Amino acid sequence: MADHTSLVPVRASELALGRPAPWPIYNDAGKLLLARGTLIDTPDQLAGLIENGLYRNAHWIAEPDTESVPLPQARDVLRKKQGGKKPLKPSAAVRGQETVITLDEVRWQIGDTLWLQFADDAAQRYAVSLVGCLPNRSILVTAPQKDGKQLFVREGQAFVVRALTGRRAYAFAAQLLKYQQTPFVYLHISLPKEVRSTVIRQATRVPVGAEGYLAVDGSQPLAASVIDLSLAGASVVATSLSGKVAAKKGVTGKLRFVASVADQQLPLELPVVLRAVESLGEADFHQYGVEFAQLTVRDRLVLSAYVYQELTLQE
Repeated sequence: MADHTSLVPVRASELALGRPAPWPIYNDAGKLLLARGTLIDTPDQLAGLIENGLYRNAHWIAEPDTESVPLPQARDVLRKKQGGKKPLKPSAAVRGQETVITLDEVRWQIGDTLWLQFADDAAQRYAVSLVGCLPNRSILVTAPQKDGKQLFVREGQAFVVRALTGRRAYAFAAQLLKYQQTPFVYLHISLPKEVRSTVIRQATRVPVGAEGYLAVDGSQPLAASVIDLSLAGASVVATSLSGKVAAKKGVTGKLRFVASVADQQLPLELPVVLRAVESLGEADFHQYGVEFAQLTVRDRLVLSAYVYQELTLQE
């Protein structure tokens, strides 16, 4: 329950149907009615909130209210270990190492994003989604788009296919076999004889979905979602930093979230360096790549246990 003395009214116009609540919403007694990020689906739901009174924590920006932030569900690492799982062995691969592998060794999933790079437009890469694969025949992907319109690719046209999965970047040469227009537009592209695989990260990243806060270069803490995590860094989605801060890659800050390890909720406040900023196409939302810096022994132990646990659960 929030301190009712810190509550301020919320105008109904600040909430919209089909959009997530930008803050936790309380009634006038400080009781939580709606967690931050919850979608307001129907007019009746919005009317019910208005009837109960709409309030938010006035200190949300300066010091976010953690009671409405969902924490990752606790996981029992010991139970998984008793199930016969073998400890993961550290990889000897180093950043920049390149190998040539077969397509069968690439663990892509249906729906993964691939990028097409054409020789006559090498500076531009077009995103497509993996639809399927016909063994010994072709790879099926959605049609690329440019400026919201489908990009025509002529049969026989050559290009480079690129992808990023886990710690590795992949690339192979291909050509269009068939531009298919029914039942929807998709491409048959040739199977590669070999795929070049390059290590771009020395630590495996795992999806976690933890909620927390990001503050860099002295900015106010931003409510953030940790999308994936490794022992070396993390990918975080948050609202936009100021233009001055967002442009300064290399600035330092703090990433704060709770790691749920073996039924224990362990808070982490990790020193980070901002390495990448990418717009998500949504108003005021960006994805930030951060690198961990000068972690304490305690933070390393908790982070290692958390990453190991999530890797084990996803095997």
